[in-house]
Amino acid sequence: MHLSLVRLKVLGIETQPAKLPPFRSLLKSTEVEDPVNILVHRPLAYAFVWTIFKTPITPNMVTFMAMIAGIASGAMYLWGTAEAMIAAGLLLWTSAILDGADGLLARAKKLHSQFGRALDGWADMIVAFATVFPAFYHMWVKDHDQLQLLLTGPAIALTAIHLWAYDFHKEGYLRLTRPGRGGEGDDPEKVAKLVDEAREKGMLYYVAVAHVLLPYLQKQQKIVSILNPAAFRAREVEATEEIAEIYAKHNRGPMKLWALISLAPHSYLMAICSMFDRLDVYLFIRLVVMNVIFGIVLIWQRRATRATNTELELRGVVLK
Repeated sequence: MHLSLVRLKVLGIETQPAKLPPFRSLLKSTEVEDPVNILVHRPLAYAFVWTIFKTPITPNMVTFMAMIAGIASGAMYLWGTAEAMIAAGLLLWTSAILDGADGLLARAKKLHSQFGRALDGWADMIVAFATVFPAFYHMWVKDHDQLQLLLTGPAIALTAIHLWAYDFHKEGYLRLTRPGRGGEGDDPEKVAKLVDEAREKGMLYYVAVAHVLLPYLQKQQKIVSILNPAAFRAREVEATEEIAEIYAKHNRGPMKLWALISLAPHSYLMAICSMFDRLDVYLFIRLVVMNVIFGIVLIWQRRATRATNTELELRGVVLK
């Protein structure tokens, strides 16, 4: 049998040393990501995956690399010199690129798991804590501006809401516009059933699933139930070509706008502002620009959701 068709066990982890699939085939969907992510981050992540594809390096290892780069970035914020701020920005950007590379590698090697999804979320959370708080601390040491200090709390809270809402609508978009492929993960109800199973797979697996992924999804549902409760009605619909066409028609526009307030813009905007030591500009973007976009897309999405549900019901689709 040709080597590209043979599955090997390396250190107990299944790999598939075949030819790396084409770049486009590894993307979730260009409609759920912002332009910079598609044109810059993903190609760089793909180049990195190309260099490690036939090695024993796994997606989870790449996730740890992203986490280490993020923690190193935080250390540079605490150092705070002009050179350290450039390094902080570059390391944060590197972390963001690696954060995309783990998903590309997982799809290329067909290595998907709830643990991987939970670990990725865990790493994102650690990187956020390791960079955001040191970054705002640096801003305080540099400027001693009490107004900036007061605004950091709302900036962090609103960013979390943006990310919860984006992830929810992204998952719905992927599930209902890709017949036969679906989205990236399960709903909280399904993940909750995995908790007992996770105990048997080790402490790390259990913590990642039970104390990171599940609480994240539960909080996400609470937020979306306030922002756009009608979005839950089509969550269990099985995608068909007809449903995919209807869903994409109404939701493609708001989905592109959601992508502008996702994690990727948060990362590269913070990285750029860090390299110029102008985190005050980043704070303004997060509080003003991103929330203007959020307000617009939320109104647009609510209307798109109603239009989607109405047309689906007219076509005989049973919704919740």
